[in-house]
Amino acid sequence: MGHGLSFVICLGLIGLLSLGLSACEEPQSSLKVHIGQVVPPLVAQNLKNQPVTLQAKSGKILMINVWATWCAPCRHEMPSLQRLSRQLGSDRLELVGLSVDTDDHVVREYLIENKILFPSYLDRESAIANGVFGIRVFPSTFFLGPDGVLLKVVEGWRDWESPEIVADIKRLLPAPPDADKE
Repeated sequence: MGHGLSFVICLGLIGLLSLGLSACEEPQSSLKVHIGQVVPPLVAQNLKNQPVTLQAKSGKILMINVWATWCAPCRHEMPSLQRLSRQLGSDRLELVGLSVDTDDHVVREYLIENKILFPSYLDRESAIANGVFGIRVFPSTFFLGPDGVLLKVVEGWRDWESPEIVADIKRLLPAPPDADKE
């Protein structure tokens, strides 16, 4: 009986561990903004504790990745996001990170150590993560059109360099300004 119980406990722990590697769950909340709705301008703080407004800009998709340094899947996908940012450029896509960490020093250290260069901001009180988006899973990524309309939500970590995901993002991007001249 003792060995059987140990085996079951061990299997349970392995299951919990694998779940923890796929996404950091926040089960008490549910999505508040839905696809097709306008997301209001979001006020976060930069890493110097100054207010910054996050909103879509004309001709660009705003991609907001909500993450935390304590979330293993978040840390796992950040380098992939950096490479995606480099691959797609900033002409039609603005990628920003939004950390729910309370300590800007920890966030800054993580970004520097991992050579994450796209802008990252803080949502210390989770006012955006919970109050606006109502996220259930860390990381979660939100795509806003140039008009502020929520186009897509991706919950959990992804390999942002996979050809399927890159193609999916490219379909969301507005046409380049000179595309109508051809």
